[in-house]
Amino acid sequence: MGLIQIGVVGSAVLLRLTAFGWFAIISIIVSAFSFGIVPAIVLGPLVYAGFSAPQSAWPLLVTADVLLLVCALTFEDGGDNSSTSPLQVLTGSRALSGRAIDRACRFSGIVYLFTLPALVIWTIAS
Repeated sequence: MGLIQIGVVGSAVLLRLTAFGWFAIISIIVSAFSFGIVPAIVLGPLVYAGFSAPQSAWPLLVTADVLLLVCALTFEDGGDNSSTSPLQVLTGSRALSGRAIDRACRFSGIVYLFTLPALVIWTIAS
């Protein structure tokens, strides 16, 4: 399961790079100035749990994976004139934007950040 988690984290990073904009530039700068601590805090628990979690924690692990990928697909990033999400880039449809996509991104991102501590605690406790 650990190698799958590395693939999921790598896929999320690659998805984010398909819609490159100001948020991507800022996250690269923050990652560089924090010496990789911020990405390790956000993405590291998935890889850790993938190698260490018992099988009883795998449903929560899969839930965290899905939430991470949904957030990576729907997070809009843009330049000075317009914003786009990886979902729009991959499908070629500009109709996939608006409040529903924005809410899906926010919801999945917030719930993902809440599942990380639960996943780490479950992994450490068992």
